[in-house]
Amino acid sequence: MKTIEELRSALIKNQDKKITVIGTTCVGKSTFLRNIPEGIEIGKLAPPLTEEEKDFYYHAPLTKENNDKMRELVARRAFVKAGKPAFGTAIANGTELIVYLTIDDKLLKKRVADRKVSFAYAKAMQGFIDDEVKESGLPVITIMVRE
Repeated sequence: MKTIEELRSALIKNQDKKITVIGTTCVGKSTFLRNIPEGIEIGKLAPPLTEEEKDFYYHAPLTKENNDKMRELVARRAFVKAGKPAFGTAIANGTELIVYLTIDDKLLKKRVADRKVSFAYAKAMQGFIDDEVKESGLPVITIMVRE
């Protein structure tokens, strides 16, 4: 089954739940979001960031400490709704189910090279997301992204 079909199926089966679709950079969240009309980018769930928050969010180096600050910013401000899955790199406030998009290293290397993103950055983010998903204690549906 194609990844988009797996994702759609998971979202339809769980449309009564508040869902965050989460994954590292270059995993395909934006592409999937364009094909899931009821989905929303997590940043659109919260009030606009202040200039100081934008500067931090877009320019701070990806460290465990900075990632924790970004996760808290999302959790404090972005509230997910049933039937409107949120797509992002952090779990939205109120999430009842996580759909975790995973990707193997070979495909991730190809995608980050195409987008001129650091593989180390994508892998670090993936590690932080792994930790957040485990720490959340929420139910998880894992979907492996394929070409």
